Amino acid sequence: MVNEKHPLRAASELAQAGRTAEAIDCLEAALSLTRSDKERPADASLLARTAGLHCEVTGRLPQASRYYEEAIATADPDPLLLIALASVLWRSGRADSARSSLASAESMAQSLSDADALKMVANIRAEWASDDR
Repeated sequence: MVNEKHPLRAASELAQAGRTAEAIDCLEAALSLTRSDKERPADASLLARTAGLHCEVTGRLPQASRYYEEAIATADPDPLLLIALASVLWRSGRADSARSSLASAESMAQSLSDADALKMVANIRAEWASDDR
């Protein structure tokens, strides 16, 4: 059930029906159509971000990190994407990479004067400080 015109809608319907793996496949199919384009469509980042979220929710953390990295590469600067990636990397046991991603998120949030993202970074750092990685 890949709706090439509306893959986000199709993926949402699949996920709501409890068919998350098919939702991820739907998003992957849509993304695969954009990967060879030199200038990717504006929604490529949203497709990748959504696929990452579905992977994260289902515990497919390595796949989630790949989708988040793809979203970061195709998106306008967004510290929230870097925060999501940092979280997945941390839970995957990749503490150094997680810290690096979180530092990038903090730097970006500072340059954008994004107080909410800066607060999220501080909260995550406090949470991680209690973890011995």
